[in-house]
Amino acid sequence: MNKKPFLVILGLALVFEGAQCQEHEVFVAHGSVAVLPCIDETSALSHPTAVYWSRIVGNVLKTVWRREKSGLEFRPVRDPPRANCPVPNFGKADYSLHIAEATIEDGGKYICEVEGKIRMAKVINLRVVRASFSPAVVVEGLITEATCHVSPGTQSVQMNWKRNGKLTRTTSLSNVSEKDGGDWTCQVAYNGGVVEATTSLQVKGIVTPQDNSSVVYAAVGSSVSLPCIFTDGLIPYTVMWNRTSTTSYSPLPLPASFHESAGPSASATIQRVEDGDEGMYTCSGMMKGLNGESNKVQRRMELVVARVLRSSSSGGDGPVTLTCHLSNSSQITSYEWLRVNYGPNDTQTVTSVQRTKSFRIQELNEKDAGELVCRYYGKHGVLGNATYELHVMGAVKSVNSSSGNKTSMVMGLGFFFLAIFVVLFQMYRNYRRKKMILLYPAMETIVHQAATEREQRERSRPKMAEACVGDPKPVCV
Repeated sequence: MNKKPFLVILGLALVFEGAQCQEHEVFVAHGSVAVLPCIDETSALSHPTAVYWSRIVGNVLKTVWRREKSGLEFRPVRDPPRANCPVPNFGKADYSLHIAEATIEDGGKYICEVEGKIRMAKVINLRVVRASFSPAVVVEGLITEATCHVSPGTQSVQMNWKRNGKLTRTTSLSNVSEKDGGDWTCQVAYNGGVVEATTSLQVKGIVTPQDNSSVVYAAVGSSVSLPCIFTDGLIPYTVMWNRTSTTSYSPLPLPASFHESAGPSASATIQRVEDGDEGMYTCSGMMKGLNGESNKVQRRMELVVARVLRSSSSGGDGPVTLTCHLSNSSQITSYEWLRVNYGPNDTQTVTSVQRTKSFRIQELNEKDAGELVCRYYGKHGVLGNATYELHVMGAVKSVNSSSGNKTSMVMGLGFFFLAIFVVLFQMYRNYRRKKMILLYPAMETIVHQAATEREQRERSRPKMAEACVGDPKPVCV
């Protein structure tokens, strides 16, 4: 609804008898509910009968919301009304205007007029604060800028920026990284207080890991995953993996058991880590932005290989030292040696032995054999483990010697009982023979006589041989 210029209307309002005019300033964040205060402190005397809310657009006064003396309300009908003056609050002399989801376009001057015996008019300057990025969705490595806009503008404010809750002075990002993503808040301080407007920056690229400082630890013989997860916008078939030395950055071949995945999760897996697989691994791919721009994004991560080294004397009978060795121990703060014992039903008992990098055993015995674990720690806790199976040769020899002694003892006892059996068996045979002879006396005489004759013949044979040798004439048959 077009009326006369605001200055004319306001001048007329001041002419009325008892008229009052006040001006206020309201700051509100973009997208929130703006409350434009209009309290009639003289309502007990004025007995208001009509309320008018208008807005100055250019030099024209336009109606936002009004209520006539008859109780009839007027609102815009073209768009869903966002401005409302709650009638139940009228009983409290509160005629404030509520604007839902305030936008930059809502900023400006508003006039509240309350008619009664005393005509009251208030002018409210609504300033809407909006935080934004241009562009709001950006690919890693490209440029974006944060803007804090106050509408209508004013010089009597102080602005600060916060990124994820922490103050920052950086608003122009020339090389966007994944860490820059998240909520950014523009904080506007004015005479009446502070208002904050928040916006979100979305960064397309590799979400895991977020930077090039990632370190992955793995023990020799184990499997390990190297993470590389892209956001949406990855151009297919552009993902590549390569490996370089940690010192000279010269190219190295990928391990034999290296396997990479396809799709947004381009993480790789080394099925079996070998000694010498350490180094810098780089994952890269091409990303496409909303406006068609593309850029290559990449992440470097270091693989640290851990293993247990054993050292002993040349003879093998002296002390044994186990050392926890890592290809890069710069982030290791402490070590711990653990002994793992296995019980029934695959239960495990883990016992801490000592907290040193090297574990020295003065004299190996059977109790030392088994599984030992070297656990290494960083600033934020456990980083990994390296397992070593300790085989004690002395224990094996002791077991074999004990087994040999048992075998010899068993064999000795076997021969002893066999000899006793033979003696007893012979005694039994003699006993049986004597018993048979007693049962048959005639047989005893025959056996005795046969034995006597046999003995006599054996004695006479040497004499006959001597006789034949001394007399060559007779013929001996």
